Amino acid sequence: MSDTPTGISEIPQRTPVSLDTLFSLRTPVDPRISPDGARVACTLMEWIPGRATQRGRIWLVDTNEHGGEPRPLTTGSDGDYEPRWSPDGRSLLFVSKRDEGDKAPYNDKPQLYTMPARGGDAHRVCSMPNGAADPEWSPDGTRVAFLSLDGDEVKAEPMVDEPLRHQRLWIARPGYDTAEPVTPADVTIWSYAWSPDGTQFAVFYSTGPGETDWYRGQIGIVPAAGGAIQQVSILSRQAGALAWSRDGHTIYYVSGEWSDRPLVGGDIFAIPAQGGNPRNLTPGIQGNPSWLYALEDGRLVFSAWDGLTNTIGALNADDGSRCQLSADFIIGDQARPQLSATPDGRRFAAVHTEAGRPWDVWLGMREGAGADEHITWRQLTRFNRIAEETLQIAPNQRISYTGADGWQIEALYTAPLTPTRGTPPPLILYVHGGPTSAFRDMWMDTLTQLFAAAGYAVLRANPRGSMGRGVAFADAVLGDMGGKDYQDVLAGVDHLVAQGLVDGERIGIYGWSYGGFMTAWAVTHTTRFKAAVMGAGICDYHSFHAQSNIPDWDMRIIGADPNENPQAYREKSAITYVARVNTPTLIVHGEADPCVPVNQAYAFFRALRERAIPTELAVYPRERHGFREREHIRDLYARILGWFVRWI
Repeated sequence: MSDTPTGISEIPQRTPVSLDTLFSLRTPVDPRISPDGARVACTLMEWIPGRATQRGRIWLVDTNEHGGEPRPLTTGSDGDYEPRWSPDGRSLLFVSKRDEGDKAPYNDKPQLYTMPARGGDAHRVCSMPNGAADPEWSPDGTRVAFLSLDGDEVKAEPMVDEPLRHQRLWIARPGYDTAEPVTPADVTIWSYAWSPDGTQFAVFYSTGPGETDWYRGQIGIVPAAGGAIQQVSILSRQAGALAWSRDGHTIYYVSGEWSDRPLVGGDIFAIPAQGGNPRNLTPGIQGNPSWLYALEDGRLVFSAWDGLTNTIGALNADDGSRCQLSADFIIGDQARPQLSATPDGRRFAAVHTEAGRPWDVWLGMREGAGADEHITWRQLTRFNRIAEETLQIAPNQRISYTGADGWQIEALYTAPLTPTRGTPPPLILYVHGGPTSAFRDMWMDTLTQLFAAAGYAVLRANPRGSMGRGVAFADAVLGDMGGKDYQDVLAGVDHLVAQGLVDGERIGIYGWSYGGFMTAWAVTHTTRFKAAVMGAGICDYHSFHAQSNIPDWDMRIIGADPNENPQAYREKSAITYVARVNTPTLIVHGEADPCVPVNQAYAFFRALRERAIPTELAVYPRERHGFREREHIRDLYARILGWFVRWI
């Protein structure tokens, strides 16, 4: 007989994260606040029946106190992305790939569309043979800028050299269906920003068209009417987050040494728009700024990586003084913490997550003045209410421990969902990619929760090389991959063992990309791991350099030229030490990965197989560096978890 009082139902029991959980979640990205601050548009990514990959649709939500339910605005069959408000707030520009029949060419490529901000018919702006991306309205709302590849796709056989094409900056005028090139045909534009008066652009560009040429980019100025690019910088590192001062005299940007696009995080610089010496406005800052917005009073609002979270601040560009507007507030899409601001800089939109809350759209209001200035946040959407209220999430614990050289390393420790009795639980050391990245204290990391539900503790550390601790901390990995960063993550394992939180005899290691390299490095340098999973990892930097689309990356991070100093490449390659391995190792990789070519997986697998080490190789067709297809992701996660269950 039930003890529940009459008329009161029992609270439903929460359920652990499963392989199906990921495919039930909806993720808002790229929120954009309207010029009057009354509405926010975003792209909502979701898994739908009968489709192998996620689909995006533009959704709209009001920001008034009464709010209201968010509502879909677009219905593109193949997805709609990158919403951009017109300056008058009456129209939305977006990117979409939709079948319009024979009346519109290039239906197989994403094109630009506009529609009334309250909904209605979508109208194509222009037709680009290679599609369009990264659109932005001009300040006066009469033109639209965007990026698009130039030239015909190479289909001839045999393939001669690399079929690379430049990405140009273009302008289109709504109502006039022909796009106009802004930049020359022999230059690639990676990012850009309109000047306040709409007469010119600041661009981050390179003379080479390949992905690897991004590492060699420079900042330049080009007239909006088109013309040659005037170089204004002499950069030795990458730049991003381009922003103009309100008077148009200064260009602000963030610069650092980064793993790959679109990661941004470093110091904030100012340079005269007509060229000159740049000024570092944030020397010694403890975090890594990632996004910039110039206010009318001459200050800059910035968002930044900050340890295991994010922060938002205001910077006086004249004297470098800073104030904190919002602390410990995780924002932005996965690659970088960024905001969207109204023209007056009083209101902001962001996607945010925290313990107990999935990613959702939030409204920020800048209030107060002087020492009391701050941003007040209010949640606008709850796209995953069912998951939020029914999933049993293993909580993260923020910890700090001593790494190499006495440096303090920050990390997330997640205990098993069901506490063990009598003996500490096994541990999975989870190493992030990059190394220009960082774990943040978010609501749910799917693999971490799958591990926790299966009885494992998880350690996610941010070793040197990570974002969130300043440029010097991020730079400490350069020339020392697998050195003190490796010592940093192992010190975290030692810390947990010493605290009695995990079983030191039952430890596994997993990582993707740079984390995959670290996994291969670890099993060739220690025997303490009982099982390992190497995801999209590098084992041989010589062959990586020969086949990757970013050979500049390895030269910059190793600090050597493989043709002039092959020994440096041998020393940093895990396969050099493969005779030491005795750890059962699962290797998973995307067959079409251009960044870390699949030969890395085959090489390490062959070496382990020849030494009779328990190993397994799973190569997923069509997948690149990040997986997209539902069934591949499901199999990948199940295979990873199954490997640890088998060997630990």
